[in-house]
Amino acid sequence: MTTSEAIRSTVADIDLDAIVSNVEAIRARAKADVIAVVKADAYGHGAEAVAETCFEAGAVMVAVAAVEEGLALREGGVNGPILVLLGPTDSSEVAHAVAQDLFLVVWDVERARAISEAATVLRRTVRVHFKVDTGLTRLGAPVKEAAARYRAIASLPHIEIDGIFTHFATADEPDTSNDRAQFEKFRGVLSSLPDRPRLVHAAASAGVAAFGPLEGMNAVRTGLAVYGLHAAPHLASALGLRPALTWRSRVHRIASVPAGTGVSYGHEYRLPRDGTIATVPVGYGDGLPRIAGKRGAVLVRGRRVGFAGRICMDLVMLDVTEIPDAREGDEVVIIGAQAGAKQTAEDLAEACGTISHEVITAIRRRVPRRYFRGGKIVATRTLAEGYHGR
Repeated sequence: MTTSEAIRSTVADIDLDAIVSNVEAIRARAKADVIAVVKADAYGHGAEAVAETCFEAGAVMVAVAAVEEGLALREGGVNGPILVLLGPTDSSEVAHAVAQDLFLVVWDVERARAISEAATVLRRTVRVHFKVDTGLTRLGAPVKEAAARYRAIASLPHIEIDGIFTHFATADEPDTSNDRAQFEKFRGVLSSLPDRPRLVHAAASAGVAAFGPLEGMNAVRTGLAVYGLHAAPHLASALGLRPALTWRSRVHRIASVPAGTGVSYGHEYRLPRDGTIATVPVGYGDGLPRIAGKRGAVLVRGRRVGFAGRICMDLVMLDVTEIPDAREGDEVVIIGAQAGAKQTAEDLAEACGTISHEVITAIRRRVPRRYFRGGKIVATRTLAEGYHGR
C-alpha cells in the first residue's frame, strides 16, 4: 500500500472532463486561441493535472503568475509553453526562467535587457509577451510609451516578442464602457507597431463572456472560466460552463448534548435545546474561511446546515439535531451537490463576503485532490506523495 492511497475523508475532486468542456466553450465563444491561466495552483485545483488537461483540450499556452510556479510545472513534467504573467520579479529568477524556456512578460527596457543578457550567456532565445497598461493601473507600459518600448525590446539580442496584451479593469461590471475605451487605446498601440507578434490578447474570463470575439485579437487569457466559474452573475448565460471542483468531507463524530451546551472556542454557539452535534474534519487549515462560521453552511443528507460556533483550524461542528438520521461517516458537502441540493463556490463566497476566486484558491495542499476522466480516477495528489497519475 502506498501513501497515495491513504486519502483522508476531506478531499477535493476535480472533473477533468469539465476542464476540457470549459476550454472548448471559451474557444467557441471567443473564436480565438486559449491561454489557460493556471496560477495559484490552478485556482486551487492542482496545476499539474489542469495544465496537462488544458493542453489536451487545445490550449496554446498556460499562464502562471510567478517564475517559481513555472519552474514547478516544468519539474512536474509539463513541457508546453508557459507564460509568466509577472515576469521575473528578482534578478535571481532570470537565468532559471531562461534555462527552463519560460515565456516572460515584459514592459520595460531595463528588465528586458537583463533577460537578453541571461539569454545571451545561455545561448538561448527567450520569447516574451509585451504588456500594455491601458487603464488597470497595475502592470505594463503606459500607452504613450508603449510603442517606443516595444521597438527597443524587439531590438535586443536573443529576445523574440511572441505576444502583446492588455488587461481589462471592469469587464465583470454591467457597464463595460471603460473596457471598450481601454480596448481602443490598445488598438491604437497596435496600429503604431511595424508588425504584430504571433499572439494578441486582451480578454480574460469576464471579457470573453462580456464581449465574445474582439476585432484583431487572436487569443484570450482565461482563468476562472476554465474551472467552470462565472466572473459575475449577469454573465452566467454567455458561457456554458461546468464547475470542475467539488469539496467534501465526512462526519467524524456524533455527540448527543443537553440544551445550553457551548460549542467550539468562545462558546459563541449554545444549543437551544437538547440536541446532536456532528464534528467534521475540515477547517481553516484546509482553506475553509473562518468567516464562513457566521453565515456559511454545508450540506448533510441533502439539507443545508449552518456551522455551530467558530470554525477551527482542523474541525468544524454542526448542529444536526434536525437531521435525526445523521450518522458518523455521513458525507458533508462544502462545494458540490448532494441529494438534489447544491452549494456552489459562489454560494460559499457570498456567505464569506468575498469572491469565488478566493474561496477555491484558498483550498490548501493538505486537502488531497482526486482527478477524474469519464467518471474514473486517473490521478491523485496528496501531501505525502505529490501528484501521481494512475
